[in-house]
Amino acid sequence: MNALNETTRRLLLAQAVAEQPGEWTTRRVMRLYRAAGWPAPMIRTVRRDLARLHRDGLLALHETPGRRYYTRKEGVR
Repeated sequence: MNALNETTRRLLLAQAVAEQPGEWTTRRVMRLYRAAGWPAPMIRTVRRDLARLHRDGLLALHETPGRRYYTRKEGVR
């Protein structure tokens, strides 16, 4: 996948995170991408996108045994 597609995909995710509260899991992101017309991405791609938004300061990471999810950081829009 080229850099433009990655950027566009991550912008779509960032916009959805800003507009929709709640927990962001790999499953939720895959549904978002499919609804937007992106071909079903590999789970690895979704995990990378979530991790990137976490590194960029948009998402907070939550981990419990056997579960990982992200939420929008407070004060970030």
